[in-house]
This record gives sequence, C-alpha cells and structure tokens, in this order.
Amino acid sequence: MADGIRLESGGRGELLIAVDGTFRAVGADGAERTGRVDAALVRRVLGGLEDAPSPVEDPTAARRLTVVGQPGRPGRQWTDGTAAPVPAAAAVLDALLDQVFAEPGAPVALGSALALAAPVARGARTAAAVGAVGGRAAYALVNEDGSFGLTALDDDEALGGSDADAGLLPTAVALGAAAGRSLFAVGGADGSVQVWDAVTGQVAHGTTGGEGAQAVAAAVIGDVPVAFSAGQSGDLRAMRADNGRVLGALPTGGNGATVLRAAHCAGLDLLAAAGADGAVRVWNTADGEQLHLLVGHRGEVRALAVLSVADQAVLASAGQDRRIRLWDLATGQPVAELDGHTGTVTGLAFLEVDGRPVLASCALDGTVRTWDVYDGRPLRGWPAGEWLTALAVDGARLLVGDERGGITAWDAATGAALQTPPLGRTGTPVTALSRGELLGRAVLVAGFGDGTVLCWDALTATRLVEVPADGGPVNSLDVTADGPDGPLLVCGTAAGAVRAHVLRDGTPYPLPTPHAGPVAGLAFTAEEPPLLVSAGRDGVVAVRDAATGEPRLRFATGYPGTSALAVTRAGGQQILATVGADLTVRLWHGGSGRPGPVCAGLALPAEVLTFGRLGGRPVVIAGAADGTVLAWSVEDGSRIAELTGGGAAVRSLVARELDGEALLAAGDTAGTLRLWHLASGSLLNEAALEGAPLAIELDEAGVRIVTPGGAVSL
Repeated sequence: MADGIRLESGGRGELLIAVDGTFRAVGADGAERTGRVDAALVRRVLGGLEDAPSPVEDPTAARRLTVVGQPGRPGRQWTDGTAAPVPAAAAVLDALLDQVFAEPGAPVALGSALALAAPVARGARTAAAVGAVGGRAAYALVNEDGSFGLTALDDDEALGGSDADAGLLPTAVALGAAAGRSLFAVGGADGSVQVWDAVTGQVAHGTTGGEGAQAVAAAVIGDVPVAFSAGQSGDLRAMRADNGRVLGALPTGGNGATVLRAAHCAGLDLLAAAGADGAVRVWNTADGEQLHLLVGHRGEVRALAVLSVADQAVLASAGQDRRIRLWDLATGQPVAELDGHTGTVTGLAFLEVDGRPVLASCALDGTVRTWDVYDGRPLRGWPAGEWLTALAVDGARLLVGDERGGITAWDAATGAALQTPPLGRTGTPVTALSRGELLGRAVLVAGFGDGTVLCWDALTATRLVEVPADGGPVNSLDVTADGPDGPLLVCGTAAGAVRAHVLRDGTPYPLPTPHAGPVAGLAFTAEEPPLLVSAGRDGVVAVRDAATGEPRLRFATGYPGTSALAVTRAGGQQILATVGADLTVRLWHGGSGRPGPVCAGLALPAEVLTFGRLGGRPVVIAGAADGTVLAWSVEDGSRIAELTGGGAAVRSLVARELDGEALLAAGDTAGTLRLWHLASGSLLNEAALEGAPLAIELDEAGVRIVTPGGAVSL
C-alpha cells in the first residue's frame, strides 16, 4: 500500500489516510467518500501505537490496521484475533468511517476542524418545465452543468438564462406565478430550492443546499435581523433571520467559506469571510462592496475575530497554518504575525486585560494562548485539554470547548483554571461557542455535534434554554445584540439548514430549510395565494408561499427515496402525490400533510407523476422505468388504467381533457412520444424524437415537447 494509515474494518468498510491528510473511505456497499483530516487526528492515532508485525496481505481479516511510511519506523500491522490486535487508538478511525457514511444530519463524533468530508458528487440532470414567462407561453430548460434558458414556445425567442456559472446542480424545475410575477424554480442535487423572478432575473427566495450552512454570522442591521451563511462552495447568502427572505449574495469565487464574522466598525456594517483557499474577504454589507481581499494564510482559515476601538478595527485570522495574522480593517494592511501554536487554530477572541487589548486563541494542539495586540507579542500559554474546538470570552474569563463536549473556564490574565459549575454536554463535541447578553446578564451559547444548542447564565451556569437538534450537527452559531424580539440565535447545520431562534426562549423563526438529499420534484399551485411544493429523496415534502418563500407546511412522508411529485386541486382542497422506492404512489392533503389513498401496482420505480381527469373525476398517473403508465382514482386509490410503453423509462407525462375526451401524452428516455386515449387505453399515435422528451404541453393547438435540444411541435 501507499504510505499512510489504512483501516480495514469488516462491515464498516475501509479507510485510507495519506501522508498529506487526505482520505478515501470505501463503504461496505462500495460507496466512496473523500475528504481531509487534521494532522492532530493522525498524531493521536500514531501516538497510541506500539510495535507490531510487518504488514501482510490477509483478505480474511475482519479488522486490521496498517501503517506504512512513518518516519523512522518500519511498516506495522495490527489484526484483531491475533497476538497484535488493533489498538484502542484506532477507535477515532472507526468513528470517522461511521461518520462519513452516516445519513445526512446524523450526530458526529468529530467536528469539521478535525475531519471534513468533501461534498458528495450528486447526480445533477437536465430538466425542463412548461409554463408562462411575462404572459407568454414558455419553457425552462436546465442543463446538467447548471446552465439554463427560458424560451418562448411560439417563436423560440430567448427570454432569459445563465451559463454554468449559475452554480446549480439541477434535479427538478418548475415555472409558476405569484404576486404578479413570473417565477422560475430549480431544485438541486444538494437539496436546495431556489426561486427567481423569471422576467428580471432577481432572486426571489430560496434555501441553501446540504453544504450551505458550514458557517453563519448574524447581525442586526438597521433594526433588521440578518443571517449570513456559506457552504464549502458557492457564494455567501444573506437573508432576513426572522422570515427567511433572501436579501442578496456576496461572491467568493465559488470558494464558499469555513468561518464568517459580522462586525460594526466606523459606522459600517462589515462581514468577513474566510475559507479553504486561505483568503479573507471583507465586505460592506450595505452595498455588497468588497473592501479587502487579505492574502497570506497557507491553508484553511478556521477562526476570525474583530476588535473595534473608536473608528479603528483589527481583524484576527488563523487556521491550519497555525499562524495568527492581524489586519488593519481600515486599510487591509497586515499588522502582525503571531506564532506559537503547533496545531490548527480553532478559536479566536479579543478581550481586555489590565486595560490593554488582548487576543486569546485555542487550537487542536490542546493549548490556550494570549497575545498583546499592541505589541504583537505572546503573553501566556497553557494546556487546556487535547483537542480544543471553540473559544468565547466573558469579561476576563476564557471559556473553551473541546471534542468531548466539555467547556472549561480560565483566567485570561494568569492562565489559572477557574472552578465553575459543570458546563457542556458529555459525549458529543462542542462545535461552536458564543457569548451574548440576555435580559441584562451575560449568557454562553454552545452548539454540539449531536445538533443540540444550549444556553447558560455565564456566571451561575444555570441552564436557560435548550434547543433540540433539527438539521443535524451544529457547524457554527452566532448571537446578535438586541433586535425587535431581543437577542437572536442563528446557527448553521450539517444538513445545510440555517436555524434562527429567539434567544430568551428558543422559539424558532420559520426559515426555509433545505432537503437532506436531492430534490425529486417541484410544482407551483394555482390557488391564491400560490404555493411552491417540493419533495426530496429524504422523504420530506415542503410547502412554501410561492411569492415570499415563507414556510407553510413541512412533513415527513415516512417513505424515503421519493422520486416524483405532482399537485392538483380536487374536492375544494389541494392534493399532493408522491412516489418512491417502495413502488407506491401516495396521496396527501396539501393543507395538513394528512395521508390519503394509497395507489399500488408499480413493478418498477417511477420518476414522473401527473394528475388528470377521467369522466369528470380526478386521477393520478405514474410513468415507470419499464415504460408502463398506470392511472388510479384520486378518490379511493383504485387502479383504472394500465398502458404499456416501449420498455424505456417514462420521463414526462401530461393529461388533458380535449373536446370531452381524456388524452395522455408520455415521453420516454428512448426519445419516443406516445399519445393515448385514457378511457379506452387505445394508443392514438407515437412519434420518434431527437432526444428524450423532458416536458410536454398538450392543448387544442397540438403537442409541444421540450427535449435537451429545445422545443418541437407536433
């Protein structure tokens, strides 16, 4: 094997960590993930290993650890069930292997500073929808590379579009209208749902994707609570923290960010962001102007802090290169470089000690250090644990979180440990810490790897608020100053959600939440006010106000693997239909999420659903992977038609009543369009097309089909 650490763990799979910290994990089912681990994790493993026999190949071994290329040591191998079993130091590798293959949103044992898996290469696909743009019949076509176009159906006039720089990972698309605007919605492979004004191209609303809340920051700007969020890639997003309305985006060159920090300096509301590329960007949030691009770090930046004194401000940044850099925020010029940590720096905070500004830092080397800001010299340093993951300041106290869930207090002036009532949450890592003010008293807020957020009185350690997990492990959090509802807690989760809560009691704000997996279907409703419905492969259905994105309903179907969605209005109420891996079409009441009739009979999965009418009664129709089309009664789920196709998977469906007759058009992946008389099941016509029909419009004028190459009429 190549130099590095290799764990073969039977039912778990296999993990290989290279000497540069990159890893490749292969699950028991053959699935692969890649990512990187911090050097601190490797040091812990290697430091717990004793002598062992030389490596040999043995495919029958249930669990085996192999180390090759460690300087000054021969290759070694430990195998369970032998005289040299796998040592306890490898437990962290088992935890990593479990973590990278866990379901989205599952608790983590290792925070992102220690181990971070690369985003899953999800399956974007070309998708299309027919509707109207600016009062004209039109279609939307989104390509696998993220480029898209809006085109008039009657004369192919281009009505809008973007190239691949749009950053989309499309899996579903829809056209609709609300509040006098034409809307264009795209669901992504990352679980995001984004909506634009189809005429102006302006963002209407949306959610970030599954990697979209790696870092968050919060501020009250002009009495408006604002949440900023960023993922491993893409641009930064700003939204109102109280209702989720999108305010805009800040460009990062597609690099995302690992840490954000909001600050008010010299009358300006600023946002600083840093990421894996080592660059620190600073914007004026009032107009989105980038004020500075600060370059100097070699490696990922994990921590930022801002010190404001009158009209001057200093920004501190640090991360994997172990060096802390200070910057003058007015000029963007470097002020100092602080060296001393021997591990990735994970926390920074400014405070005052004996009347002088001091910077405190913590790192994965297990130490806390303090630095004189004016002189740029080290003051003190002391051990405070092993893997220190977060830092906050309360007066002259430093509060430090670790990977075991503990929070300890230290005197910043002396480095002495302070006796405080127990803080933390045993058994899950502290992933974020922030200090705030609530009803005139200092509070400490902590986020954990199991998704929980806890708030204590900083002085007495009395627990004030517990916010349960929602959206997976907390990646980052921030607390604002007083706003209209008092201080606001904002946190970002591993599943991509940005959560906002009233700090005094944990009451959540209804922010749009992404799906924990690809979006399987999107549909606008025609009722007033119009709604936007999305269904994800995570088995969740979300209903939003189409104009504003305000959440209206979110429910779990209980059947993951959803592959298609359709909506209609029948009997005076909105009806939703989903189909999934259990080969069953299920109907739901759109206002409550209450389950309705169940429609069985599919032999293979279906990727498309539609509603129609037969004899004046509503029917739901599914197109299957073998080309079969089945129809059921919406009233009781009884099957009323089975139509046999050509064996290729059905990709698009539309049903219409024309001249009193129910007609059904279906397109398959072989590029064939079929037109049926639904009542009799008779095939009326079929036509071969150049490309698979992605969307179909059927009316008195004929049939119009959207393929990857554009629209054609029959």
